[in-house]
Amino acid sequence: MLDRTVKGRYLQVAKELRRYFNGETFRTDAPERAFIKWYVAARFGKLSNGSYVLCDGAKDGGIDSIVFQDGGAVVFQMKYETVPKIGLVRRDELAGFEKIARIFAEKDRKDNFDLWLSTVRPDLKANYRKLFSLPHDALRFVFVTSEYCELTSTSVEIQDIKKILSLWSLYREGFTPPTEAIKLVLENTWYAKSQNGFATYVGLADVKDFLHLMKDDKNDRLFAQNVRTELRSPINQEIRKTYEKDPEEFWLGNNGIYIVCRAVSASGTRFELTFPSIINGSQTLHSIASSDKRHSCKILVRILEMDVIGNPKLLGEVIRRTNTQNPMKLINLAAHDPFQLNIALYLDKYEIFYERREKEWINEKKNIMAGYLPINIKELGQWLSVLDPSIGLGRARSRVSELFQENFYHQIFGGFDSGLRSPLYKELAFTVWAGLLIKSFIRTIPTKRRALTQIPRLLLIRAVSNSIRSNKPLQERILEALRLHKIGRRKIPTEVTRQLKLAVSKFSAVQKKAQRKDRNLDYSNFFKVDKHSADAYASTFSSAKIKVLTKVLLSDLSNID
Repeated sequence: MLDRTVKGRYLQVAKELRRYFNGETFRTDAPERAFIKWYVAARFGKLSNGSYVLCDGAKDGGIDSIVFQDGGAVVFQMKYETVPKIGLVRRDELAGFEKIARIFAEKDRKDNFDLWLSTVRPDLKANYRKLFSLPHDALRFVFVTSEYCELTSTSVEIQDIKKILSLWSLYREGFTPPTEAIKLVLENTWYAKSQNGFATYVGLADVKDFLHLMKDDKNDRLFAQNVRTELRSPINQEIRKTYEKDPEEFWLGNNGIYIVCRAVSASGTRFELTFPSIINGSQTLHSIASSDKRHSCKILVRILEMDVIGNPKLLGEVIRRTNTQNPMKLINLAAHDPFQLNIALYLDKYEIFYERREKEWINEKKNIMAGYLPINIKELGQWLSVLDPSIGLGRARSRVSELFQENFYHQIFGGFDSGLRSPLYKELAFTVWAGLLIKSFIRTIPTKRRALTQIPRLLLIRAVSNSIRSNKPLQERILEALRLHKIGRRKIPTEVTRQLKLAVSKFSAVQKKAQRKDRNLDYSNFFKVDKHSADAYASTFSSAKIKVLTKVLLSDLSNID
């Protein structure tokens, strides 16, 4: 029987899921179907057309969904408690799905398959025939339930509330789809368990095991909770050189690999890790992977097994304390802050990829997220800072690191709640559209004169943001423009361009006037000072000028492409 405390944790997560299924994302779906859609998205991410089949409904044959991938398929049956109470899975519930798994296993008994197929609705039959044509060892049958399961099965994998709980924890923290499991051989293992329920394993592994895992990890999910992707720095070159020339002693001078996971199963020297992520060691492994040599090389491995709920605060502290081989900036350490994850989740609905980790777009996401627009954490911090005059445009332009220090950081990011209910999210959408429009505008400026616009760009973003905020009809149209990615990449109407160029000319005139009094205030230095930037903005964008810009945006928004 379940311990009361553990059951309480399971029930807590079941209720969180139920509230999530009642929210905007699944508003038109019954809870049972919302559970299926959420689970597949959390496990596999965005799937290409044809690779995912939702079967749930009348005459579905006992199959709720199918994911086709890598020449095989994962077949799901899902049971969801619409009223969370964490009941026990009954034998007959599991037995029914085991029977279906046997039908697909017995390739020589096609008559059984045909008989079963005759009970299925017509729109599913082609996909079920496709399933039956695949080799049995290419099929996985997974029984997913929000209940607790004490049963075992040799033909069906069971994912009960314990696994659901871990997946939900990763999902709300922004780390799905996860690497499902990895197997490692660790020698000379040391183990310790803390009083708060965390376990640590330390040992030596062969780096070849990790290189093999990376080869199969097409989307770099093994590094999902690492605050940075591959940097290709001089330090990385030294790591590779040491691996190539002195592999036997490599581990003595390297910090090694730090892995956080949800569960560890150990048998002697063999370890299986559920939902693992490398939080430190990405640079080491990517440096070695870039080498043409493949030595047998020992590497120090530390594994942190977190409890079923997880502890983001602990994870953040571990990341801060262990990422030291390449210099770590405050902006890097903010990557997995809950506020950043909430922003990423919100922007995803506009198909905007929020690059919280350094070089993640180029290294990982660009080739697999066709149709998305990228913005990074640094530029968003700068863009959002224009909404708060107390931060200062000079600071936002030239002292970006200060935006990620505690006080300013909470001013800029502290209001983005996990429920995505704060009115700040609409402000975020308006500001992102303004930032993207100004980026597009700057690209239209001839290279020789581009710096004239690039340097005071935050003043332009503030002006466009203020224009949007001052007019409700414009606000609604901007949300639609952002959804359609109408941000001026292909066309910015002449009158919009003219207003922005006039503003840049005015900024320049204000700067030249100030330089006549102080020769040190060249164009770049002028806009590094908060007061001067504020003066330039006030001189250029009076209330009347904001109204003019608002009118122009309203009349020409449909022509922005």
